[in-house]
Amino acid sequence: MTFFRAHSVRIMAAVSALVPLLVARWPGIDWYGLAAVAAALLGAGEVAQRVEDRKTVEALHATSPYDEIAKVHRQLAEIEASQKAVQKTNE
Repeated sequence: MTFFRAHSVRIMAAVSALVPLLVARWPGIDWYGLAAVAAALLGAGEVAQRVEDRKTVEALHATSPYDEIAKVHRQLAEIEASQKAVQKTNE
């Protein structure tokens, strides 16, 4: 399941690319079966999209190591601003 979760869209793209090749290879294929495969691919594509959406939401809500660095930069900017204000008042 971890492999499918990590590569769901790639797997769907590969399977979707194989369907036209199968039709070209066997032109007498049953259209009802082809319609069922197309419907299944649409459903699986929806599942793949939801998996990708879930991964995106998880990534957006995860804390970044850069958050701590940004806090330090803000603190340094505030210290510099206060030092400049003190220097201007001393002049």
